[in-house]
Amino acid sequence: MFAARAVERFFFQPSDPTTLGLMRIATGFLVLYVHLVYCIGLTDYFGPYAWVGNDVTKFVRKDYPVQAPPSNWKEGLESDGKIFQGQTMWSIYYHIEDPKWLWVVHGGILVIMLLFMLGLWTRVTSVLTWIGSLMYIHRLMQPGMLFGMDTMTNLGLFYLMMSPCGAALSLDRWLQVRRERRRLGATYVPQPPQAMVSATFATRLLQINFCIIYFAAGTSKLMGTSWWNATAPQGFLLNYSFAPFDVPAYVAFLKWLVKHRWLWELLCTTGVVGTLFLELSFAFLVWNRYTRWFMVCGAILFHTMIALLMGLVTFSLMMLVLVLAFVPPEAVRQTLQSWEVWLRPSLLRRGDGKAEPQMALSR
Repeated sequence: MFAARAVERFFFQPSDPTTLGLMRIATGFLVLYVHLVYCIGLTDYFGPYAWVGNDVTKFVRKDYPVQAPPSNWKEGLESDGKIFQGQTMWSIYYHIEDPKWLWVVHGGILVIMLLFMLGLWTRVTSVLTWIGSLMYIHRLMQPGMLFGMDTMTNLGLFYLMMSPCGAALSLDRWLQVRRERRRLGATYVPQPPQAMVSATFATRLLQINFCIIYFAAGTSKLMGTSWWNATAPQGFLLNYSFAPFDVPAYVAFLKWLVKHRWLWELLCTTGVVGTLFLELSFAFLVWNRYTRWFMVCGAILFHTMIALLMGLVTFSLMMLVLVLAFVPPEAVRQTLQSWEVWLRPSLLRRGDGKAEPQMALSR
């Protein structure tokens, strides 16, 4: 019974959806930005004249051989994995040939993503945004076109779709408060969003998935020799495809480091040990309230360094959005209220100059 009650509290205790609302805004902004970029050369990505044309995607969807995972320990032709033809993917961009209709569909999806970010009709626009994002991913599913950012964005949209992310910090919430104020008049006092079971359940699923991602990343690194001999950081610190070699200060810093071998070794070893510790221990230490702040700050620092040293800015920003799931909604609400007080002090003042405490975020 104790275990059952613990599971019930963990998954089904009602919680404030404010954190999910903030995650919706950040995720919607990133999704909208990424898909706005497709406007630069839209027909190069989709349509009959794309880099990968519809004839190639038709072959991949219907005729490309895919081997199912084997049930034995053998690999290749000796395994008993069944061979299937094609893949189970769908996108409206498989079927559009006219460039005009490409722009119409693309523009419609952008509008839906904007409404999702603003939190208008969120129950519907969240689902449509996830489906729209999947259609781009399925159409561009070939090497060199998709990265971890696409995977993490799809992951975030999937869990936000299941959550009441429009119950706070949204136009849906603003319209609801406005209707109540019209109905009740001056006696109506806005209250914070109601705590919901669905908010807790969706947040827990996202948190568990994030922990699995980190643990899988850490254990996979242990399979590589470069992570055992502490040479893995050289793969991006000295890589012109990732590292900011166009910044003179970065080049000068590298030259200074290589002249001091012990500092170079210390930097690489510290980076390897810190990365492995964060990814392998995150799933165990983030649940303790005394160590959660340390793990969350470590994840923020980790992905900030990835953005600066590897240039994976959108990926890092999306990972930081997912890390928000571990921030208590009370902390998010308190922080946003302090910002509102700083930006709009007139909201908290009466005519006589005395402070009037209000729940501005409850509107």
